[in-house]
Amino acid sequence: MINYNKYFLKGLTVQEINLNNLSKNYIILSELSKPGIAAAVIKANAYGCGLKETGKTLLKEGCKLFFVAKIDEGIELRKFLTKESKIAVFDGYLNYQDSFWKEHGLIPVCNTVEQAELASINNINFMLHIDTGMNRLGLSVKEAENLMRDKGKLNSNNLILIISHFVCSDNKESKYNNLQIKRFRNFNNFYPNVKRSISNSHGIFLGSNAIFDFTRPGIALYGYINNKNYKLFPTVNLYAPILQIREPNIGETVGYDATYKINKKSTLGILGLGYADGLKRCIGSRQRLSLGKFKVPILGRVSMDTIIVDLSKIPQSILDTINHIPLIDDSYDISDLAKDCDTIPYEILTSFGNRTKKVYVY
Repeated sequence: MINYNKYFLKGLTVQEINLNNLSKNYIILSELSKPGIAAAVIKANAYGCGLKETGKTLLKEGCKLFFVAKIDEGIELRKFLTKESKIAVFDGYLNYQDSFWKEHGLIPVCNTVEQAELASINNINFMLHIDTGMNRLGLSVKEAENLMRDKGKLNSNNLILIISHFVCSDNKESKYNNLQIKRFRNFNNFYPNVKRSISNSHGIFLGSNAIFDFTRPGIALYGYINNKNYKLFPTVNLYAPILQIREPNIGETVGYDATYKINKKSTLGILGLGYADGLKRCIGSRQRLSLGKFKVPILGRVSMDTIIVDLSKIPQSILDTINHIPLIDDSYDISDLAKDCDTIPYEILTSFGNRTKKVYVY
């Protein structure tokens, strides 16, 4: 039996983040990225795992290039990295004050012709994003071709990386993967000395044709990929505190709208975790929650701050010694939770709120 009291944090939801597994995953992804180099995408507070701890761990493993989405994320991350570390901001060159970018050592990923031209004029180190099929951020293929043909428009000394982004890389059979690689390689004759990058996490597993000079793993750093041929290490466990134990009468109901009715002698646990903490309401139908070998199904609807579970199968001798129930662990990981919520691990990871207590394992 796992000791779920190990943190002695009664009443607090505990998000356990295994930095040792994070390191292992980065090493694996670095090997798969050769002869290219693995950067690290740690936007959204490092997918909910903490910019500071994640950044410092990856820096220790040799990561030299980091990507965030927001300018504020870049400013915060800079506090924990070396001056030599590069931090790129996906949102683009949205603040044209030269001193701002230089002061914090941030690199805008230019998504428009105007941004790329201004960065060149203002002597700012920048990256160029070419949209090869996503129709999200980035220059269209035509815009990029016109811009790059005019050698006077871009300052090649400050252009440090040309990137694109896969649309369907988690589906190895998708025709879009090779189509995007072909479109991206059509730019090889433009600024041939500038490094290239197109592969996100799943792109790394598409083979050498997709690697280029840098890869940009995100979700894979935390151990979650849609590829059964590779073993990565999950980094996140989640433990919900038992706030109260109840023994309702047969015939009573549980939770909002009385969607569950007690039909046998039961022991209920009220856990301090709800949709305000990022737990999806749809998980109320989940039946696979467990404590070791004992099933702990959720009963009724998820509330803002709590869920109600059936502890009837757990012996009293064990109930007397625990104060937390695992929501995510080795037997039921984030991929399982995402499947039961009809979503993806990305959303689950980035949904946990500030009320969860992050505890780091080294």
